[in-house]
Amino acid sequence: MTLAAHWHIEEPQLRITETDGRAALAAITGQPVIPARARLRFGPGRTCEPVARLLDRAIVQAEAAGLRPDLLIVADGSVQAAEDIVRVRRKAHGVADWIHSPTCRVQIVLHPAGLHATSDRPIPSAPAVPPAPAVPSAPAAPPGPAAPPGPATLPGPDASSVAAAPPAPAAAARAVQDALSGVIDPDLGVNIVDLGFVRAVAVHERTAVITMTLTSAACPLTGVLENQIRTELAPLGDIDGFRVDWQWIPAWRPADMTDGGREQLRAIGFTI
Repeated sequence: MTLAAHWHIEEPQLRITETDGRAALAAITGQPVIPARARLRFGPGRTCEPVARLLDRAIVQAEAAGLRPDLLIVADGSVQAAEDIVRVRRKAHGVADWIHSPTCRVQIVLHPAGLHATSDRPIPSAPAVPPAPAVPSAPAAPPGPAAPPGPATLPGPDASSVAAAPPAPAAAARAVQDALSGVIDPDLGVNIVDLGFVRAVAVHERTAVITMTLTSAACPLTGVLENQIRTELAPLGDIDGFRVDWQWIPAWRPADMTDGGREQLRAIGFTI
C-alpha cells in the first residue's frame, strides 16, 4: 500500500539528449532534492545543468505550495525524446542551413521523505459472503392487444442530394488563408504559409484567429509579422480584426514546409 503523496514537475521540451537525461535521472533517484540538485550542478561525476534547473523550478513551486524542500526526495521520473528545436544558421555568401537541438519531455516525481514507504504485507481479503437464496420471479403478465400501426411517414429527400452552401465562417477562413500568403518572413524571404508557420485559421464573430509558429520561440519577428498580417487582412470585408495565437509545441520542422516553400528556399541558397 503506497503511503506517499507526490509532487510532479514536468518540462515538455528540455534541451537535453535522451541518453543524458536518463543518466541524470538515474544518478539522483532516491536522493533528497536539494543534494540531488547540487550533485547535478557541481558533481561528483557527470553534471547536467538542464535537469538541475528543472529541480530549481520544482523547489520554488514546492515552497510556494507550503512544502519544505529539505524533506522531499526524488522518487521517480521519466525521460522521453521530443521534437527537435530547429533554427536557421546563415553562412557566408548567402548560404544557410538548419541547426537541430535535441529536446526531451522530462518528468520528475518528488515524495516527502518521511512518507516515502510501501508495505509488503498482504491485505487480508474480506470473508466470503454466501449468496442470497434465489427469489422466484412472478409469472409474466399475458400480452395485451397490439397497438394499431401508426401512420406511415414519407421519406424525405436524401441529404446527400442537396448541395449545402459552405458556411460563411469557412469561406472567410479561406480568404484569410489566401491573404496570409502575402506575408513574407523578413529573414527567409518566403511567405509564412509556404514556410508552414500557419497551423490553423478560424473566424469567430468577424475576428480572424490565426494559430502560428516560427522556427524558434526566441525569434524576434513576431511583432513584424503581426503588422504585415494587419496590412494583408485590411482589404477583407468579412474581417473586422485578428488575433495571433503563437504555438511553440510541437516545434516547427522543415518538414512542415510546402513543396513550393522548399523550392523558394533552394533558389535563395538554402540546402534542404
